[in-house]
Amino acid sequence: MQRPLVFVDDSGDPGFKPHSSSHFVIACAVFMEDPVAEQVAKELKSLRKLQGWGEKSEFKFTKTRKPVVKKLLRTVTKYDFKVSAIYIDKTEFSTIVPIIDQSKFYNWTIKELLDSLPLKDARIRIDGRSNKKYMREASSYLRKELNKKSHKVLNVRFEDSNRNDLIQLADIIAGSINRSLQKDKTDSKEYLAIIKPKVENITKLQLK
Repeated sequence: MQRPLVFVDDSGDPGFKPHSSSHFVIACAVFMEDPVAEQVAKELKSLRKLQGWGEKSEFKFTKTRKPVVKKLLRTVTKYDFKVSAIYIDKTEFSTIVPIIDQSKFYNWTIKELLDSLPLKDARIRIDGRSNKKYMREASSYLRKELNKKSHKVLNVRFEDSNRNDLIQLADIIAGSINRSLQKDKTDSKEYLAIIKPKVENITKLQLK
């Protein structure tokens, strides 16, 4: 039996400074079968070629034209995968969290998302371009914490999104969810509405 594949990315930032984003979202796309994941990756490659982009061009919610984002979302929804996400509304905590270690907060947020997945054994691929020391320590932290609490066996690896189309998909999903939380945006509901059939849960995290 194949181990599930989970692709993780974020939207917003984990900071609590005046210029930081109002929300921080961590989202994932979960594939139970490798062939489905491979086919979705092919769809993204085809869409990239259709746009006349080079192979190294990335799909990013904040930088990709929104008609292309919508086309991407409509294309992938015909495939069998699920979406889970957690988010934090930082406007509720900015006055009581003046100082925070962003790396630790980021890792903790990913841990909370992975812990919420009903998977005991999975391959986790997370967007990451940091130094090897950080990625090694973060992977160790995630495996230790998740195994301690729920006995999950996870293969955690950080990968450059530039080389992984499905992490780029996770970016688009995270961005779509983040946009849905920005009520002042005229298109706030449009992107999440497209992928709603794939969404298993979007949970608001409470800081303790």
